[in-house]
Amino acid sequence: MENLTRPHQLHKDHLTEDMTLAKIALRADPYAAVLGRHDLDFCCHGGRTLAQACAETGLEVQLVLAELRGEAAARAAAIAIEIDWNHRPLPELVDFIVDTHHAFTRAAIARITPLLTKVTGKHARRHPELLRIAESFGELAADMGPHMVREERVLFPYIRALASPAGAPSPTFVTVRNPVGMMMQEHDRAGELLAEISAATGDCAPPADACASFRALYAALAELRLDLMKHVALENTILFPRAVALEDQQHALAAHSA
Repeated sequence: MENLTRPHQLHKDHLTEDMTLAKIALRADPYAAVLGRHDLDFCCHGGRTLAQACAETGLEVQLVLAELRGEAAARAAAIAIEIDWNHRPLPELVDFIVDTHHAFTRAAIARITPLLTKVTGKHARRHPELLRIAESFGELAADMGPHMVREERVLFPYIRALASPAGAPSPTFVTVRNPVGMMMQEHDRAGELLAEISAATGDCAPPADACASFRALYAALAELRLDLMKHVALENTILFPRAVALEDQQHALAAHSA
């Protein structure tokens, strides 16, 4: 039922202010990092164009574009391989999310949790912001575990079935819009918690007196933030809309043949 013919292709460094934040961020990590540095939310609000987002936050869009087109980002993007997930099979996209982003999130949480406990125990008296970080990260970690399990056990198997030749049987949740809506609400909360962590850490910039563990913690939080924002953008702007459209198509075909 899906177009399987679109091959992988090299990144094309054609960025405009009318492109959405999600589309820019999903091209390559350097682009996502630039947007992240400017607090341009490309996960939960990735449907906004760069121009709209810059206008809302008081940024000069041409300056951000210039940074995106800078030599470092352009070089990194030029050698990256782009998978256009709008034209790949949905099961392949689901597998990529689980094997890449879910696996990274679980590993990052497992690594950060004891490191944060250690750093907070030693340095919270001088750096009380660590207590805010620990609170926000604790909620994020507690939310993301069950969230990913629900996706892997309920939503993703249904999406895989939708994309199969036989189509999907009627689900207990009636329509894919219901679990998609729930997942997107949880994504919104994850985005808020990431913003809290970013604010408390000064965009993951360790203080001058930070020890090696302190610096490792902030580096790990920065990696988690970037990957999780890409993860959410991929689901919100590509996987979920495609699943809804495919379900609508199957329902229309069933109604027509009835």
